[in-house]
Amino acid sequence: MKELKELYFKGYKLVTNWQECSSKSIFFLNTLNIENFNKYQKLAIKKKCAHIIFNSSLTKYIKNKNTNYYSLNIEKDLFKLKKIFFVTKKLKIIFITGTNGKTSIAYGSHLLSFFNNKPSCYIGTIGFFINGRKIKNLSNTTPSYLELASLLNDAANQQIKYAFIETSSIGFKEGRLGNLKYDLCYLTNLQSDHLDFHKTIKNYHQSKIDMINTHSKHNSNILVQDKNIYKKISKFRYGIEFLEDFTKSQEINVIKKNYYSYLVKSTLRNYLINTMHDFMIQNFLSMLHIHFKLHKKFPSKMNTKIFPDGRSEIIHKKNNMIILVDYAHTKEAFENLLSNLPKDSLHKIIIFGCGGNRDKSKRAKMAKVASKYTDIQIITDDNPRNENPSSIRKILCQNSSNYIEIPSRQRAIERGVKLLKKKKGLLVIAGKGHENIQIYKNKIFPFNDRKVAKSYAKSL
Repeated sequence: MKELKELYFKGYKLVTNWQECSSKSIFFLNTLNIENFNKYQKLAIKKKCAHIIFNSSLTKYIKNKNTNYYSLNIEKDLFKLKKIFFVTKKLKIIFITGTNGKTSIAYGSHLLSFFNNKPSCYIGTIGFFINGRKIKNLSNTTPSYLELASLLNDAANQQIKYAFIETSSIGFKEGRLGNLKYDLCYLTNLQSDHLDFHKTIKNYHQSKIDMINTHSKHNSNILVQDKNIYKKISKFRYGIEFLEDFTKSQEINVIKKNYYSYLVKSTLRNYLINTMHDFMIQNFLSMLHIHFKLHKKFPSKMNTKIFPDGRSEIIHKKNNMIILVDYAHTKEAFENLLSNLPKDSLHKIIIFGCGGNRDKSKRAKMAKVASKYTDIQIITDDNPRNENPSSIRKILCQNSSNYIEIPSRQRAIERGVKLLKKKKGLLVIAGKGHENIQIYKNKIFPFNDRKVAKSYAKSL
């Protein structure tokens, strides 16, 4: 530790991603996997990194005699590393957790704070943002503990006051939150997800509850969107405030103006929100709830772009033809997304797949929900990863009512747009939202639903 402290005073920066390595960095290679250890130490050295921190159990796999290796017990020494490299700053920490809605609420809350002169940052699924500006992509919704500490340190050095962090159940279980404590936690809902990791819904829900209890400060506030889960969260250590009670106390009313917009009316301010879905309005109300709890007032300024890309996003609206892109990838998210579509005679088409090496139990359920609310289901690939893509599609096809199977996601979108042009109505592209890549085995290809759909929509 003494040597590392000396390097810190010489201006060396601790990094957790090999791509950020340089001659003035110390690479924290946090893995127990031999293959990954060999791979990433080579990549770091290629970038002229001469200092690598690694797990002591991998000592015999050191490859380069000219590199300085620091053998640490990762479990025990994480907090010591944080203390050396990341000075504790005064940041208001806000956790956003739950099954659905985390990204929209966390990102939107950070924007509301920024718009209203409260410097803020966001850390989560769509990356690391400071005051509305994207700084970098992140590999996980909840980054590794030291990377999280590094991001918060960077934010604090830029005079940020509020940090909105998406916190996942897997991230908690893997210790990525370290000893971080929140000032306010917002729980969206508890449904079904990540059963490939947690095995049972009960385990999944319990991990959320354990996380909220473990990482709370003495006087932390806990806000909850879904009042129906009261029984599950009755063992929280501290008081709970529900969204429903907040909207009643502040006399907030929601008026649907047309297919594409809602008016949110409060005692002091009115807000026009462009969306087709009332669950996105719930997410906006959650943003108001958080803002009011933090600042004791409603936001006075708001940009029309309050939701992240690929969240119930209308990317084309012309001549009775609508194209909508959304990140929905669970049965419940599908239900929310599709049940809220216009109930008139609009012809409805959906394009979707399911990710490989993830919860297999949700696939048939998603297909059945899609069939319930749409006229045509175009079954395609999502991120198959190391699974056989055709096996994933087979399950979806077997549980769809009127499907077309098109493995290529690009061809699927092309076909969907052609059908939309022929039949008019609504095309929903679900599952990937903002994502810019598609993963087949160990290969990563650039791909973005929004961009591809926009290019084909030019023909409409």
